[in-house]
This record gives sequence, structure tokens and C-alpha cells, in this order.
Amino acid sequence: MTKIRNKEQLVEAAARVFEEKGYAATRIEDIAAELGVMQGSLYYHVGSKAALHRLVVQHHLRLLVAGLTAIVEGPAEPAEKLRLAILGHLTHVEQHLLEASGWFSDPTSSADITEQETAEHRDMVLRYRACWARIVEEGIARREIAADTDATAVAISLVSMCDYVSYWFRRDGDKRIEEIAALQHQIVWSGIAAQHAG
Repeated sequence: MTKIRNKEQLVEAAARVFEEKGYAATRIEDIAAELGVMQGSLYYHVGSKAALHRLVVQHHLRLLVAGLTAIVEGPAEPAEKLRLAILGHLTHVEQHLLEASGWFSDPTSSADITEQETAEHRDMVLRYRACWARIVEEGIARREIAADTDATAVAISLVSMCDYVSYWFRRDGDKRIEEIAALQHQIVWSGIAAQHAG
């Protein structure tokens, strides 16, 4: 038997098991086996499977925020940033398909969730939306996006659109994730682009 070195090791192991089995089919002993520890050792670090899953969700949200921040702060034009942002989100969804559908769900439905966990989840979602809004705001400032566009509303819509792909996308379907991302980009950009931008 090994020891759990830190919470990061626990979260990474749980993420692998949730991805392989899905949340519903995963047992706490499956995660213990992945770590090579006794089941009781997990409860020293986390109180329940649901609490552990929330840590995994936060892990994925941090990855999404970091990836999108890099795009936002990069040198690309707004249209290209939007394309990269959509593709980045959907690629992450495809890589973690079995668990992705819960990332943006309201966490307060969990009976044992703490106020701190709720606040952390809300803050991460708001940070992610703000990154999308910055792309739209940059496009407005550069007159590539229509001046009357509500950046916040577009950002919320973009997150919802990308998030919902996790509910219906299938790896063995007739569309690759790159094709879906390209289609979504075309739909969104054609709806918000300034007329002179084409």
C-alpha cells in the first residue's frame, strides 16, 4: 500500500476513474484502488464521493480558465480567438466526455456542499465567462463585432453552447469535435460580426 501524498494526487486519480467509469458507476473503492490505498485513507482527505467529484470539477474549470486566458491574452485577432476558444473547450470536453456534463451544473443540489465550495464554483464559472466576454469586448473595440453587442450575454450564451455539447456528442458519431467547433464558430461569428467586417 502507498500513501496519498497530497490532495492533487487524489484529484488526479479520481479524475482518471471518473473519466473511465463515469460518476454514477464509480465507487469510492475504485478510486482507492487507483491510488493503491485502503478505502478509509480517502476519508482523511475528503468526506464523500460527491465532495471528491466537486474537487475534480474545480480542477477541470481551472484548466479551462487557464487555457482560455492564454488565448485571450494572445496575439490573435478576435475572430481567431473565438475560434480557438470554442475549439479548446470542445477538445477538453471530448477528452473527458463521461464527466464533462457536470462541470457547469449548479452545485447546490449536493446535500453536503459547503458555502465555500459553492462560492469557489461560482467564482470559477464567472471568471470563465469573463474571459469569453473579453474576446467579444475586444472585437467591439476593434469594430469587428457590432457595437450594440452585449458582451456578457454573448459570453453566457457561448459557455452554455459549448457546455451542452457534452450532453449529446458521441465519439463514434458522424461529426468530429473539430467540425462541431468550426460550425459553432461560424454560427456565432456570423451573428455578432460588424457588417463591414464581412
